[in-house]
Order: sequence, then C-alpha cells, then structure tokens
Amino acid sequence: METSTDRRLVAWDWLYSNVSHRNNCWYDGNDRAKIQLRQWPINSVTTISISGDTIPAAEADDYYGSTGFVIYDKRGMLYYESGWSSGIQNIRVSYNAGYAAGTPEREELRELCNVLVGVVYGKKSTLGFKSETIGNYSYTKGDLKQAYEIYGYDADHIISKYRRKWGATT
Repeated sequence: METSTDRRLVAWDWLYSNVSHRNNCWYDGNDRAKIQLRQWPINSVTTISISGDTIPAAEADDYYGSTGFVIYDKRGMLYYESGWSSGIQNIRVSYNAGYAAGTPEREELRELCNVLVGVVYGKKSTLGFKSETIGNYSYTKGDLKQAYEIYGYDADHIISKYRRKWGATT
C-alpha cells in the first residue's frame, strides 16, 4: 500500500540528520510562504532550518506577521511568512508524519490491508501469482485488482485517497 501511495502511511519520525531520510527531510527553498513536505499528515515538527539557521514555531494562532513557521498538518504543508529562501536542499526539516494508531484513516487502511491479505490468501492458487518456477525459484506477481473485484471492495478508491497527488521531488 505504501508503494501504491508513494509515501509512508504509519506515523514515523523523519530526521534530517539521518542520511537515509534525506529525500523526505531536505527541501529546495522556493522564496514562497508555503512548502509541501513529502510525508503527511504532519504530527509534529522537531526542527526546521534554512541554510543552517533554525526557524522557530509561530507563537500564536494568528501567524500573519509571525517570525515562526505554522503547520498545516492534514495538508503536509509548512507556512513561513518570511518565505522559504531559495536554494538547493537548503531547508532541513525533522518531523513526525503519518497516521497514528487509532486514527480513522489508519483503521481504514488496516481494514483494507486485512481484506486484501485474506482474499489473496484464500485464492492463493489463482491470485497473487501468475507463474511460479521451482528450480532456482522464481515467480511472477498477479494483479491485485482481481482481488478487489472478487471481494467487491473498492480498494483502488480507498488507496487513491492516500496517494501522493503532487510532484514533490525536490
């Protein structure tokens, strides 16, 4: 499901100091007030820096005129009235994003996952595999859309709600 949505769905800490998290924590500045993070919803932000200078969180709900950043959690955006200074990977963000246990979204995704696993397991002789070879073991994956159709579950519709729809590749 994470491959289909092009993002991590379960809440996770993204640390800009962790080199393996670089693609999710380092962003190009655009001289605009908003920047889109690759993972969402944003649960918390630990640290933001622009070219090494730490940016504080805004201190009030009325953030116009603030010197700090504001989180648009469900959208996965950060607002900074001063603008995210232009540069290549000059913005570094450490944050937690994804669906926490007990949220309706996570429960919906968990249910969908359980349904698909059950359908594929129950029909494993006809679903999940197109072909299989025993000597030097290999297999060819089947199309899970068959599983969706057999169950009568609109899985693709559910997954599309969580799919990345914008091209944040910076």
